Amino acid sequence: MEIRPLGEKDAAIWNLRLESLQNDPVAFGKSAEEHQATKVETTAIRFRDMSADNFTLGAFEGAELVGMATFIRETGLKERHKGRIYGVYVTASWRGKGVGNALIAAVLKRAKEDPSLEQILLAVASGQKAAIQLYRKFGFKVYGTEPKALKVTSEYIDEQHMVLMLR
Repeated sequence: MEIRPLGEKDAAIWNLRLESLQNDPVAFGKSAEEHQATKVETTAIRFRDMSADNFTLGAFEGAELVGMATFIRETGLKERHKGRIYGVYVTASWRGKGVGNALIAAVLKRAKEDPSLEQILLAVASGQKAAIQLYRKFGFKVYGTEPKALKVTSEYIDEQHMVLMLR
């Protein structure tokens, strides 16, 4: 398995993102319908214009993209010490094989290269037990729960907010 940063030529991540939103709608804030309203070309432009502080990593098995994770650094002067992990997903056939672990390890390794980064935050649906366990393994701690953070049709989803203090 290869983990590498995605770029403009990797706009096919659009398909994996759609899969994630269709297969795990309670795990993400965006809906599949919203995603389908965007174009693959928009994804390519977003990668091309992404600042060096922000990145999306892809996990590849051969030429197949099997997982992804995004890191976004805060830009405001008072929040620049923080970054956030978003959109972590591993396709169902590759779960339980260490892909998520490898992705999070690679995101953290790259993020920690900046000595001014002090903490990394993320939000995870309370029912995503495997994801919560994975994040805890890396030292993330829950600092709060947002009740009814998402509403998927008529179902409310609580989110656990987690932080990893680096310094």
